[in-house]
Amino acid sequence: MKRRYLAGLVMVFALSVLSSTFAFAEEWGKLDRKWFYYLDDGSVAKNTWIYTEGGPYWVKDDGVMAVNEWVNNDGIWYYVDGDGRKTENQLLTLNRDLYWLGEDGVMASDEWVSVEDKWYYFEADGRAVKGCWKLIGEDYYYFLRSGMMAADALAPGGYRVGADGRRLEK
Repeated sequence: MKRRYLAGLVMVFALSVLSSTFAFAEEWGKLDRKWFYYLDDGSVAKNTWIYTEGGPYWVKDDGVMAVNEWVNNDGIWYYVDGDGRKTENQLLTLNRDLYWLGEDGVMASDEWVSVEDKWYYFEADGRAVKGCWKLIGEDYYYFLRSGMMAADALAPGGYRVGADGRRLEK
């Protein structure tokens, strides 16, 4: 009787071990100082934004979280900081170049941006125009070395710029 009970117990244990399935939870994991995001099926997320606390974060095509770098997602440029977070709603200086990242984190391109009542113009490559005259539309504007548009001031070449930044005739 004890033998049958013990054999049944062993059989129940063996079946429970063999029939168990692994359950995964979506979570961050670190390997060799690189962060990965594991999906609920155990695979690694790739080429996508991960929306977790403090994020969003971008994971690249190798599954590694992007850090301190530009991210191109479907032709739209973003920047992620040293913690891997998408940079949003701020001016960003990199290698002496100035960029604007909007409320959605999208890099400004071929557009005017007002930041704290100061105007900047960002070229197609995202860089602010700095220290020169720039023809935009039908008017010339002068931009200081900081990237800010000059307004109601004397500018190089003996020109004045109005309150709206447009160059006035001599």
